[in-house]
Amino acid sequence: MHTRRWWLVVMALPLLGGCVLVERNQRGTDIDPIHLAQVQRGVSTKADVLGVLGVPSRKSALQGREAWVYDFNLEENRASFFIIYTERRKTIQQHSVAVLFADDLVYDYLFLE
Repeated sequence: MHTRRWWLVVMALPLLGGCVLVERNQRGTDIDPIHLAQVQRGVSTKADVLGVLGVPSRKSALQGREAWVYDFNLEENRASFFIIYTERRKTIQQHSVAVLFADDLVYDYLFLE
């Protein structure tokens, strides 16, 4: 009799409701190639870059020049609960664009994966 009750409980488990939550988080600026094409080497200034691309994620130095870096990260978080709780994070897309300056003018820009 006792075994039969456990068997019924085990068979009823799939009938219990579970829950799955999926959330996408975006951090940073995803630079559109159309906007980046407006940034001209040797012509565009820092003010122009701010106007077209916005505020950079960070400022650093690359190739001995001041660089404004625009980072982008798209992540998917999946959490599920069915008797036990599980969570999984997955990076879907990640890239950066670095705009290099010589004095106040754009020297070059690079795509970083």
